[in-house]
Amino acid sequence: MMPWYNGDYPPSYKNQPVFLREKAVEIANALLAEGLEEGLAIATGLKRARQFFEDDPSGKDDALHEAEGDRETLEPGDFGPDEGTINTGNESELTYWAEQFRISTDELKVAALMRGNKLSEIKKYLKT
Repeated sequence: MMPWYNGDYPPSYKNQPVFLREKAVEIANALLAEGLEEGLAIATGLKRARQFFEDDPSGKDDALHEAEGDRETLEPGDFGPDEGTINTGNESELTYWAEQFRISTDELKVAALMRGNKLSEIKKYLKT
């Protein structure tokens, strides 16, 4: 695993606007420092950077929409009640919810890391 600095960034960030790429690198580096696998850190960094700028009143939102053509799309579907939490330390619970969300257990761990372990927050994260 290698952090990115001084204009160095993952190839998948190449066609992103500079402001989005810089934020994605910042997030991906933080995830690498926490021990997340490089591929997940790259994907999550870009997704979280997009989320960060979606609510940005600075006007960068317009440029962000231009970069959404390659956006990964999760189709979470119907996940059940909004109440409850996921215990990511319990392998069977983690596996159950990953199957419900139609994602890998690693992706679910990332979602819980980014948004906490409340089901409602994880659902919001996966729908974006």
